[in-house]
This record gives sequence, structure tokens and C-alpha cells, in this order.
Amino acid sequence: MKDNKKTGFIKSGIELSDKLLNYLAMFFLIIMVVVVSTTVFTRYVFNFTLRWTDEVALLMMIWFGFIGMALGVKESIHLSIEFFMSLLPDKFQEFIYRIEDILVGLFGWFLLRYGWQLYNATKRTRLPATKWSRGLLFIVLPISGFLIIIYSLAKMFSVIKHGTKIARVDECEGEE
Repeated sequence: MKDNKKTGFIKSGIELSDKLLNYLAMFFLIIMVVVVSTTVFTRYVFNFTLRWTDEVALLMMIWFGFIGMALGVKESIHLSIEFFMSLLPDKFQEFIYRIEDILVGLFGWFLLRYGWQLYNATKRTRLPATKWSRGLLFIVLPISGFLIIIYSLAKMFSVIKHGTKIARVDECEGEE
């Protein structure tokens, strides 16, 4: 009973982080679209561009991409070669999923470790137009690495389920 409460607490925390990250990613995407549209409009209508728009659009794109990558790990929508998995029995598919979780978690650890080093190396320098810290471009790496580790561990210990189970080839034959 106690383990079930802990698992429920962890699962609700993961679901809350999922909602927050989805809203944050949507916010970054909207800001990026508005900034890029404004840049295009002012460039072609007024023959003038605001200096800061490229930096802000780049920052939004980087943050959107890395947050999306972490969410993709949670939802199991990252790239995988499903054809070969469909040739394997279910027992081996589960084993391969565990190896996948370990490798993706290891990737998250590399993002966390080396992203933090990159952030520390760049946080004192300034972007030329906005004068913001260049570290803002790179702090998302350790953040997304941490989230990837959490989501990989949650999938590894079955707190959250893998995305879709792959149908075996012999199960699909004759269906059309």
C-alpha cells in the first residue's frame, strides 16, 4: 500500500511536470512565431528589422527543441526502428525497451553534465543585441538532461508506460 502511494505521488508529479512543460513549450513556440513574423513584416514592409529579434527567436527555438525532446522521451515518440522490433517476441521487446531506457537516460546524463559545463563557460558572456547572458542559450541542456533522466527512470521502473506497443509482423499479416 505504501509503495502504491509513493508511485502515485511520483506519477502525479511527473504528470504535473508534463503539463507545465507542454505549456512552456507552447509559450516558447508562440513567442518564436510572433517574433519571426514581426521580423519578416518589418523587414519587407518598413525595410527595417529590430536588432534583438534574431537572438530571441534563436533562444525560443533552442528552448522549444530541448523541452520537446524531454517530452518526447516521456511519451516515447523519439526515433526508433520499429520494424525490427516487430520481428521480435514480446519478451525480447521488453528487454530492448529496458536497454533503450538505459541508453536514453545515459544521454540525459551527458546532457546534464556537459550542458552544465557549457552553461558555466558561457554564463558571463553577453549576447550582442539583447545583452542577455549567453548562458540562457545553454542552461536548457542540463534542465532537459535532468528531465530525460527522470522520465527514463520512471519508464524503467514502470511508473509511466512506454508509448505504444509494437505489433508483431505475423499478427498484422492478412489485415487490410
